Amino acid sequence: MNHISINFIIKKCKKLFKKKLKDYDLSWKVIKIYSMIDQIFIKVFRIQNIQKRGYQKVKEEKIIDTYIDVINYIVITIIKLNTSNNLEKDISHSKIICLYIQQFNKIKNWKKNIELYNKKMGDPSIEKILEYIFYLKKKKEKILSNNLEIIFFKILKITILLLMKDIRKNK
Repeated sequence: MNHISINFIIKKCKKLFKKKLKDYDLSWKVIKIYSMIDQIFIKVFRIQNIQKRGYQKVKEEKIIDTYIDVINYIVITIIKLNTSNNLEKDISHSKIICLYIQQFNKIKNWKKNIELYNKKMGDPSIEKILEYIFYLKKKKEKILSNNLEIIFFKILKITILLLMKDIRKNK
């Protein structure tokens, strides 16, 4: 499989999301947006360390799994932004999965414009993701919710591109 599609990535992410939803329920509902940013930072920093070293010490969690975690944290954060942190108290798992899928539907057709994206944004990199994260942490309360969403979608796109590249490299 030389070509990795967005749908393939979404399927892998959704599978893990459902598993963790079953295992941990909606524990992330109570986590603040900036704590989610910290979680994303920790995972991205792990990816960067693995790339610098050229190997990973913890063999149980592959780098691809870490990318998927980053993607899922980002999607959860976007869901939280779109629900103004006021998710229904007794929201069902199926409704959460619908919200999850809605976020991915916003980028499904984006793959068609990948060359344009690369020209506009430059080559995707972990460093670019970290730049966005540091910007978010520095500006914290000064960023409007809709601007946060835009930044998270940029991070999501970069992460998906990097994951696709990593999967191709390891095939």
